[in-house]
Amino acid sequence: MWNKYIPPVLVVLCLILGFSAPAFALGIGGLSYNIGPSFSIGAGVSFSQRDVYTIENDDFDDELTSSRFLVKANVAPIRYVDIYGLIGTGDLRLDDSDFEGTLGTFWGAGIKPQLFPLTMSSPLNITLDVQYAELRTSDDDVDARASEIQAGLVFAYVMRSLTPYGGVKYDHFLVRFSGEDNDMVGDMDWGAFIGCDYYVTQNIFFNLELSIFAETAFYLAVGYRY
Repeated sequence: MWNKYIPPVLVVLCLILGFSAPAFALGIGGLSYNIGPSFSIGAGVSFSQRDVYTIENDDFDDELTSSRFLVKANVAPIRYVDIYGLIGTGDLRLDDSDFEGTLGTFWGAGIKPQLFPLTMSSPLNITLDVQYAELRTSDDDVDARASEIQAGLVFAYVMRSLTPYGGVKYDHFLVRFSGEDNDMVGDMDWGAFIGCDYYVTQNIFFNLELSIFAETAFYLAVGYRY
């Protein structure tokens, strides 16, 4: 009797945890495991908060926050490889500095090969997710270009309509400012994440993800799989 209530209860708990977090990220999951050959498209919001410092003078540090709206298209031409693209808009803000970027252009791309299982059926899926993303924004006459290289090892456990997952990631973040000698990098490159994919129907899914350490971040999306 209680089995039918488990997926929605877990999703509600994830949402409570997510909205209580101080901020949002780029997102490893959505979907966290390979179900190719297939095509999926989704839209989501992403907010992140991280510590950064200037490259030239590492005594000057700050806290950077970013919010983004993303559209993600994923193609899995074969069972073990996903290729995806990201496009959207976002902003950047520094807490202790005067820079507060307006909404700018965001884009990214990535690949997600499945490492396990390759020849057997298993509810446990292990994938490698590698992505690059770039955001361009400006504040008056100062332009900023934020680039992010992210690689994550994802462990997902596939159940009927719910797939919880988690893992570790390398996340290198860099912001370059035009006309300034104060380019900034993230204070920490290594992080961890947890998330879940939830299928409302056979085709419609929700994805929720939380990240810590490299950034305090939250990612929420809804999508459709063909």
